[in-house]
Amino acid sequence: MAAKQALRKRTSLQALRAIMQGMTWDDLKVFLEVSRQRSHAGAGRILRVDASTVGRRVSALERSLNSRLFDRTPDGLALTESGAALLAHAERIEAEVLALQRELAGTDARQSGSVQLTASDGVLSYVILPRLVELQRAHPGLELAVRSESRQLDLSRREADVAVRLSRPKESTLVGRRLGTMTFALYAAPSYLARAVLPRNIAALAGHTFIGFDRDLAHVPTFRWLRKQVPDLRLGLRANTTVAQVRACAAGIGIALLPRFVAPHESGLIELLPRVATPTREVWAVCHRDLRRNPRVSLLIDWLTHTIAHAPGFRAAN
Repeated sequence: MAAKQALRKRTSLQALRAIMQGMTWDDLKVFLEVSRQRSHAGAGRILRVDASTVGRRVSALERSLNSRLFDRTPDGLALTESGAALLAHAERIEAEVLALQRELAGTDARQSGSVQLTASDGVLSYVILPRLVELQRAHPGLELAVRSESRQLDLSRREADVAVRLSRPKESTLVGRRLGTMTFALYAAPSYLARAVLPRNIAALAGHTFIGFDRDLAHVPTFRWLRKQVPDLRLGLRANTTVAQVRACAAGIGIALLPRFVAPHESGLIELLPRVATPTREVWAVCHRDLRRNPRVSLLIDWLTHTIAHAPGFRAAN
């Protein structure tokens, strides 16, 4: 135990010395992401660099500390004693850097400049991007960066400034504005219906081929609703994005439960069982509480509120 404590203390001193001697914040970001993702490739996807670059950065960091930070295991990269010691310091530094970034961004009074938005691929492709020119014309100095990923981006770590999410934020550090309610419907392509019997009620959906979410997204409320209505659900295709499901449905692969906002963009899709009560999802604009007074963040959330309120397939918030 004493030996481990001595190693941890020695490694802590080495870590602090290396930081003082020129270790950059970028070095620590790479280290932190590798510790979280447990692989160079996973960290590279988050940091948007290739795995070999991550590996080189980790190797350079290990040389500067004269200590190995990760061990390879069957479950991925695991922190060594030295790595665990560095992690404690790196996380404290990260918290301070991110808090400072949010504080500075929160007091920035300019409407011009960059703001980062994350939303699902469907909302981005069918709702936001087609109307983005309106925002650009009204505010030409605003530089909008958009990200669509299957994972939920961390707003506390500034992976995005504003997120469009399908639930109210639960984290105490986040604030949200309800934008409206997203509605859904069952759709099929004429090419699919040409070889299948048109369903007249929910019970008639049994035996049809469906397009659904990937297994990792089986918890999505709309997919759970579909499984409840069609217990023996037969899937012809699984996809992890809305756009992929829309394309598959338009190609005649099967029936899909899709947001109604896709209909104006996919005129070939036919809505099935329009009188059936399908599920809905609340839509929220979310940001970190430190950024709620940032003019660019406020401007973007106001624009999203107006855009969602006037978009087909949504019910405006009261």
